[in-house]
Amino acid sequence: MGSIGKARRIRIYLKENDLIGHKPAPYALLDFLRRERAAGATLIRGTAGVGSSGRLDADLLPDVGPHLPVIVEWIDAPDRVERLLPQLQQLIGRGLITGEDTEILLYKPHGVRDLPVTVAVAQVMSADVSTVAPDTPLRTVVERVEGKIYRAVPVVEEGRPVGIITNLDLVERGGLLVRVELLGGLTGSERASVFEQLDREGKKARDVMTPDPVTVSLDASVRAAAEAMAHRRLKRLPVVDGSGRLAGIVSRLDLLRTVAEAFRMPDEARPAGLRGDLPLSRVMRKDVPIVHADTPLNEVLQAIVSTRLNRALVVDAERRVLGIVTDEEVLDRVTPALRKSALTSLMHRLPFSHTAKADLEAQQHARARNAADLMVREVAVARHDQLLRDAIAPMMKAPHKLVAVVDAEGRLVGVLDRADILLGLVQD
Repeated sequence: MGSIGKARRIRIYLKENDLIGHKPAPYALLDFLRRERAAGATLIRGTAGVGSSGRLDADLLPDVGPHLPVIVEWIDAPDRVERLLPQLQQLIGRGLITGEDTEILLYKPHGVRDLPVTVAVAQVMSADVSTVAPDTPLRTVVERVEGKIYRAVPVVEEGRPVGIITNLDLVERGGLLVRVELLGGLTGSERASVFEQLDREGKKARDVMTPDPVTVSLDASVRAAAEAMAHRRLKRLPVVDGSGRLAGIVSRLDLLRTVAEAFRMPDEARPAGLRGDLPLSRVMRKDVPIVHADTPLNEVLQAIVSTRLNRALVVDAERRVLGIVTDEEVLDRVTPALRKSALTSLMHRLPFSHTAKADLEAQQHARARNAADLMVREVAVARHDQLLRDAIAPMMKAPHKLVAVVDAEGRLVGVLDRADILLGLVQD
């Protein structure tokens, strides 16, 4: 039987008598994973074990029952594990956590979640929100969002959101030389230079934030949040309680995950108040940046910066999809001599120019000289006559947040990203 998907397996090793607050730790962890809509977890009890203390605990001895080992095994999608694992680690005071990649060979759930027609934002949001104060230095803001699922941070005063700082704010108002997701690809000296510039300018959170952010209430419906995001082209919304205090944050990813689960229900009505019966040809965008396998590096960069997608699809002569190239792959594989020009092109959407002789010679010896050297072959693909609901699951699994739309002959005709899908879901 072949694999039907990739997943992560997390195992948490505890003792029967470990506590989180006043609750037995195994059950507290299961409750946490249930609230966060994890795919599923299992509590496994051991009959004997030797831990770091070197003591043998076995159920043969009447007085060691509370000390017996237990394991909470959690298997879920990699993106959900990445989002929840830091919170889970904070819950556990002692124990052992291991993680490994695994493959799903069969997945036929015994039941489905009870998802009412109207799902409240409180049921899908993340309550663990990183915030900053208006006078927080910009460097601290960048460090706070780097490597996080949510690349935006609410600015809070007396518990109430007074602004929000997005990736775009950091670049356009804060002068950040690269988008947050590209920081990890910089060399040590390049990274130091980026943060030194932030320190020199001395800007604070209030200097770059978008003031008076759009918010949504805890009891608002998922559809209301989706409409606000789709029509205002927002990726996330701060969630506030009845007194206007920050209670959490909800993202496009949270909404799409909820809708994907809802559309697995037998009833194909409009779960969560959102529709999924539009064909992809009605929702897709046709301005797809494309390159061919032999397209040189400078033209690949030009295609990437030509739209807000920050990526380009690689096609053959018949417009059949071969792979995808992103700005991260480009930055990772160009030679040091070309990195400055590449960064300038990516950040300011300018033509990639390198006229110096040394730069041209460096390109000839680079690890990547054309699209074929840069592309990743794993691309989510859907047919133009498929319904929108059928494209959500491939989108959630796609590593590059993009679905290539093809015709009956497999030729590229359009593309969908998360914003396109969300807008289609709220269309009347």
